Amino acid sequence: MAVPRVCIQCTLLAVLCLGPLMTEAAALQQSQAVSVREAGSEDRSGVKRSESRLAVHQLHPEQIHRSIQRVLEQEMAGRVRAVHIAMVDPLDPMKVPSGAIDLRISSNGYGEGLGRRNFHVQVNINGKPWQTIDAIADVSASIDAVVPTRVLPIDTVLEAEDVTVHRVKLTDLDHQFIVDVRDVIGRSVARPLQTNNPIRLGMVKRPYAVRKGDRVSIEARRGGLSIQAVGVTRSSGEVGQTVTVANADSGKELRAKIVGPGAVRVEF
Repeated sequence: MAVPRVCIQCTLLAVLCLGPLMTEAAALQQSQAVSVREAGSEDRSGVKRSESRLAVHQLHPEQIHRSIQRVLEQEMAGRVRAVHIAMVDPLDPMKVPSGAIDLRISSNGYGEGLGRRNFHVQVNINGKPWQTIDAIADVSASIDAVVPTRVLPIDTVLEAEDVTVHRVKLTDLDHQFIVDVRDVIGRSVARPLQTNNPIRLGMVKRPYAVRKGDRVSIEARRGGLSIQAVGVTRSSGEVGQTVTVANADSGKELRAKIVGPGAVRVEF
């Protein structure tokens, strides 16, 4: 059966008009499908990254530094003015599980003191032990010590203007530096003191009550009898020490105890 020419022409016309529209619609659907897949992939990637951030955290050396610092400040409380530490290891951040980090510090069996020290660092996550690591730090400390404001020769009796207080870095906790100016005022210099050098206990002493060649009052006692005389000392000494004194009239030498500035006593 022959198809009328008019029908064929109508069909061709429809194909020519609707073809581009159908092609464009198909392309749009394909593009939307790709976009949905990409969006889904990005969402999953974002979730993974978020989960990764939640699962992994970092423990920084500064956190270990602060924890060791607090422990040492408690350990040396009352003995030093300040504690200083320099981390040797670790120096890089460490990956730890996510959660609240709490550090417990203990010395690694080397006792207290200054210098290079090892520490055990117990890392707790959310209150539960996770891992114990070793840390190494160089430990130093400082105090406020009494120092001379000028060069002081032997036997100088120290006055307030002769001393001041400076911050001094320690190399040993058993330093014996004097930290209170009241402990040196009125005392005598036992060895030459240099400006700004910390004063140790052995560098000062009680001042001489009498010096060699001084004229002193001699009191001789026996029972309830007391005799006064004048003498000349043959050596210097502090209160409570015994020195040799020559009687100024007879020249006879006696051993006498120093009882005060310019005064000695002889017991018979």
